[in-house]
Amino acid sequence: MAQAAGATGKTEQKVVDNRKVFAFEIGFRLIRAMAVSFWVTVIAFLMMRIAPGDPARAALGLEATEEEVAILRKQLGLDRPLYEQFINFFTGVLRGDFGISLSFNREVSDIIFTALPTSLWLVLLTFIMGWSIVIPLALFVATSKSVIVAYLFRSTTAISIALPNFFIALILILLIGHPLFGYTPEFPENLGYLWLPAFVMVSSGGIAIMTRILASSISDTLKEEYVETGVFRGISRFRFLFYYLLKPSLAPTVALAAFGLGTAIGTTAIIESIFSIPGVGTELLAAVNGRDYPTVQALTFIFGVMVVFISFIGDLLAYWLDRRVKL
Repeated sequence: MAQAAGATGKTEQKVVDNRKVFAFEIGFRLIRAMAVSFWVTVIAFLMMRIAPGDPARAALGLEATEEEVAILRKQLGLDRPLYEQFINFFTGVLRGDFGISLSFNREVSDIIFTALPTSLWLVLLTFIMGWSIVIPLALFVATSKSVIVAYLFRSTTAISIALPNFFIALILILLIGHPLFGYTPEFPENLGYLWLPAFVMVSSGGIAIMTRILASSISDTLKEEYVETGVFRGISRFRFLFYYLLKPSLAPTVALAAFGLGTAIGTTAIIESIFSIPGVGTELLAAVNGRDYPTVQALTFIFGVMVVFISFIGDLLAYWLDRRVKL
């Protein structure tokens, strides 16, 4: 009895220690994500300062006098040292104040709240369509013993990786005749316009790579002894596929999917520009062309923070699926 009680106590202490280590790892990753977000803020600030062009001149036009340009530069604080400009920008970010857009003459936060939902709808639809293709296709390829299936899968994914998404978008527009204007933000009407842009993003190389990795991971899982045990026990096909094969194999793909989702947020600028979608990417391109410092800094910051924290959440999900994954 005493030995059993001692063993139980050691087990409980080990569980407590593991929880402490997990909490420490979570806290450390969160601090690291915040640090990366800070450096994203620094890079977003410096990128526009390094780029050629004067935002005051771009806002006033070529006919403005040097005196008028100098007055606007002073009003915008562009005549101050870089460190003062950065402090003003960073403190504004902490307060949620991104300033006034030079191109649109409105609060940058209003631009973000208007355009961001559209981009998030596009990314969400891409995410759902992507996983709807990745999971069944990877399961089919991994469990199939056909050499033809494996060859077609490798060839198709190689072509998908090689083709740029803007080329796929242009070809599909010509073939399907998708309208390039008339987007409505109301749900579900917006899905009728966004399905083709989302399909273009799904057709890019990221989904192909995810499918390859998941299929390879499932093939490795099939070699495990517990899989053979499940077959001998006569479990249902659904339970075998999703609990014995899919769940143990998902961890590396989930981590990659989080990174791919963050990357998709950045690549929406190209797709939104091609399909004339009034999202964050379209606003960012217009702001860059107009040397709109406040808008570019804010949108780049929003993109960077979203990528960092989506990657953070993906790592947590991968750890939950497979405790062998290191945070």
